[in-house]
Amino acid sequence: MDTTQKQELSSKLREELSQTSAFVLVEFGGLTVASVNDLRAKFREAGCTYHVYKNSTIRFAIQETDHAAAIPLLKGVSGLAYHPDDPAAAARVARDFAKENDKLRVKGGVAYGKMLDEQGVTALASMPGPRELKAQFLALLNTPATQFVRVLQASAQSLLNVLNARKEKLEAA
Repeated sequence: MDTTQKQELSSKLREELSQTSAFVLVEFGGLTVASVNDLRAKFREAGCTYHVYKNSTIRFAIQETDHAAAIPLLKGVSGLAYHPDDPAAAARVARDFAKENDKLRVKGGVAYGKMLDEQGVTALASMPGPRELKAQFLALLNTPATQFVRVLQASAQSLLNVLNARKEKLEAA
């Protein structure tokens, strides 16, 4: 690959990463071909982009950007994973795959301009995704209305119970 192609690849990667708020770097040395293919499939299923780049390509792509904090992590073999909409998606896949396969090592990553170590990536992975957050928000909005309706129904039900008790008392007398 000549210098022009490397610069084009680095520019393309810079453009893609500029649209993401987080990415994860993994070291996959020692994985079998089948395991690497399985890892790629899991990233793909989660809607993530996963590629293996030379460290220098990643370095040129992220220098002077919000993601530059990850430059110290660029040693050894590096796989780069990110999701355009869900900052935690790639972290979840990497964390889960690393639990199943001890040959995969999560190097770290970047989220919103801050470098994350392996524990930081695990913390990022435990965050809910956009769909879960929207569902929680809608449930939160729905809760007061549901409780209000229950209160209205409860008072009507209580009044009805009092009237039925009074009726039964009068009938018994």
